[in-house]
Amino acid sequence: MLLSELKVGQIANIVNINAIEPIMRKKLLNLGFLPKAEIQLLRVAPLGDPIAIRCANSSIALRKSIAKKIVVEG
Repeated sequence: MLLSELKVGQIANIVNINAIEPIMRKKLLNLGFLPKAEIQLLRVAPLGDPIAIRCANSSIALRKSIAKKIVVEG
C-alpha cells in the first residue's frame, strides 16, 4: 500500500522510501521517516494536495507525488 492511499486518521508503518530521489529521502529520514516508523494521515487539502502527516511527533505536509513513492503497511 502507498502512503497516498491512506484514509484520514489511518495509522500505518513505513516499509520503504527508496523510490524517492536522494535529496528528498535524506530530508525525510532526518524528520523521522525511518523504516517501521508509525505514521498517521492527519488531513488532506481541499483539492487533494498536499496532505498532512504525523511521524515521530512532528507534523509535516507532503505533496501527493512524494506520498505515492512511500510504501506503508497497516
